[in-house]
Amino acid sequence: MALNSAFVKNGATIEVKSAPAPIGPLKPTIFAMVGTAPERDPSIQLNTPYRVDSLAALAKLDINQNELGTLWRSIAEIYKHVTVVVYVVVVDEGATPTDTVNNVLGSVDPATGMFSGVQQLADLPEQATHIAAPGFSDVPVLDALALMAQKTYSIAVIDGPNTNNSDAHDFSNSVNAESGYDRAYVVDSFVSVYSQVAKSLVLMSAVPLALACFGRATAVESPAATGGVTIKGTARPIAYNFFSKDGPGQLLLKHGVSFFARADAGGYSLIGNRSVTGRFINKVSLDNQLTRIVGEQAKTVSGKNLTLNLMESFIKKLNKWMDKSASNDEMIGANVSLHPTLNNVDTYQNGEWFIVINYAGYSPNEHLVVHFNEDLDIVESFIEGAI
Repeated sequence: MALNSAFVKNGATIEVKSAPAPIGPLKPTIFAMVGTAPERDPSIQLNTPYRVDSLAALAKLDINQNELGTLWRSIAEIYKHVTVVVYVVVVDEGATPTDTVNNVLGSVDPATGMFSGVQQLADLPEQATHIAAPGFSDVPVLDALALMAQKTYSIAVIDGPNTNNSDAHDFSNSVNAESGYDRAYVVDSFVSVYSQVAKSLVLMSAVPLALACFGRATAVESPAATGGVTIKGTARPIAYNFFSKDGPGQLLLKHGVSFFARADAGGYSLIGNRSVTGRFINKVSLDNQLTRIVGEQAKTVSGKNLTLNLMESFIKKLNKWMDKSASNDEMIGANVSLHPTLNNVDTYQNGEWFIVINYAGYSPNEHLVVHFNEDLDIVESFIEGAI
């Protein structure tokens, strides 16, 4: 007979389809900062992300060892406490401080579409969890960092005014969540550290020391939970009494401004668990982490047919990851389901579907309330025993 083109073989064929790759753990801490490095290695270009992941890479930001610019000292102080990946965007020191601020702010070149300054933080090889421009407390820079944090689902660690407590209160009162400050952790004032070049103590932004605390914490912990830092003092003393609800330090905290204060055991520790708008910063970090995880998983199914199996598998995968995250004490709990009212024929025909994620994160241990009750029964037992 003629060759049967429909015949395949007499037997069985086994095809194995691997299960979807599991969702990994919470994303690692990665910092990104904008600043100056006038004596950097010539291979480090302006407004181009440079990855620092070791002391050798850090040394290229200061090849003459004169400790010039803002970036070298910032990362050097971080690396005294923790080693993390830091992407830096180097900008030129302008002829005036205002020119330097404009370089830090950056822009998008209309001819080439290239980013510069803070704008470059939106286009890094790895997504940063925390962004900063240490030493630049100019409001336009802080606004740009807050908006960039909102855009990239990161935390902006920013300088307070470094003048007095009243100015710090005023700055806090001037910002709002809508402009990105929900994701802004403010630390005031500058701190003093030892400089080998100056052979004395010098003042620097407190932001890198706060970043070091973030680097030692897990992704869902407050940075204030991580212990002391190796600074020698602060630009101005901030009175802080652990047992008082009043006083200068407590008032700063009420305004969402964090600071370094003397620890009872000696040295200095970071005080403050909240963003400048009052949200617990570890819950902001959890929000960011969840957003990134869900976004990454959404990319893996983008463009595929919107079948019931796809929707159920997507939800099941997220629920499995969230259960594991809860078991690791990264959150209290969470569950994912189809939205009960938003899914309908019209939205489906438009290629849309809606899920809802109910979740809860842990609050930090910010305030312990202790009640002392003098118990006369204890005294009576004592007297009876003595008699």
